[in-house]
Amino acid sequence: MNQKIAVIGHGYWGKNHARVFKELGVLSGVYDLNIENIESSEYNLFNNLDELINNSTAAVIATPATTHFEIANKLIEELDLLIEKPMSMSANECKQLNHKAKVNNKIIMVGHQLHFHPAIQKIKSQLSDNVIGDIKWIYSNRLNMGKIRNKENVLWSFAPHDISLILDIVDSDVKSINIQGSKIINNNVEDATLTGLTFENGVKGHIFVSWFHPFKEQRFVVVGEKGTFVFTDSDQENKLLIYKTTIDNENLSILDHDSSIIEYENSEPLKNQGKYFLESLLTRKCLVNNGIHGEKVVEVLEESSKLL
Repeated sequence: MNQKIAVIGHGYWGKNHARVFKELGVLSGVYDLNIENIESSEYNLFNNLDELINNSTAAVIATPATTHFEIANKLIEELDLLIEKPMSMSANECKQLNHKAKVNNKIIMVGHQLHFHPAIQKIKSQLSDNVIGDIKWIYSNRLNMGKIRNKENVLWSFAPHDISLILDIVDSDVKSINIQGSKIINNNVEDATLTGLTFENGVKGHIFVSWFHPFKEQRFVVVGEKGTFVFTDSDQENKLLIYKTTIDNENLSILDHDSSIIEYENSEPLKNQGKYFLESLLTRKCLVNNGIHGEKVVEVLEESSKLL
């Protein structure tokens, strides 16, 4: 069956989704309540969601996170869905959507696009080959100056990608969470948070996010018993490094520690994600970032929010 993908929301991410699916030759059209958001006349514009449903086989929901559940709940009986992160604003809403998807034999995928970054895919493949041994520690820093939000805190805005990656790589249930946050310039929501995670298999980690930080840093680090992967997406060059460490366990000393660059293909994560979504629609199987995984991410966000 020829796929026809609609994009709902033509803001920052919606524009990118529309471009990607147009380039892939499957864009059925775009819908946005604020028609002035749609600058390009090259897209078919839907007047309402019913028209969109009748002319599409699947949809991307790229609207504000607080609207995800309402829109997805209306569409899931008719269309397969790619929902931008976070899937919804509560685990209970995610459960409802996953139940309706199962009943109606529909696919839900969540837009944690970092899984499709070639550097992350390279890390995953080398972890599978046991290049750095057992994982001991894993963390991410996602720091920037702006854009300041006032409806969702920085945890819900910045951290879903990193929670998703860490849950996938560690592959263990979360045992405990601790978190601290700061309302630096906004008395209503946290502008910076530091979340500590302990997993049932003993791995620990943290997620540091801030939109009020003096410099930009997007860094993802996986520490193993024999080495460390460091992916610094905010760097212009040498984004992915591996540090190999030789330890004298008897004398508890470092015998050798050096780094080398890991090369990877240059491809667009969002387009890679779009291709995977189309493949999932054909096979009727979504193993990466499916609705169940999206629900687990929201569970961590929700529990962290309670602790704040």
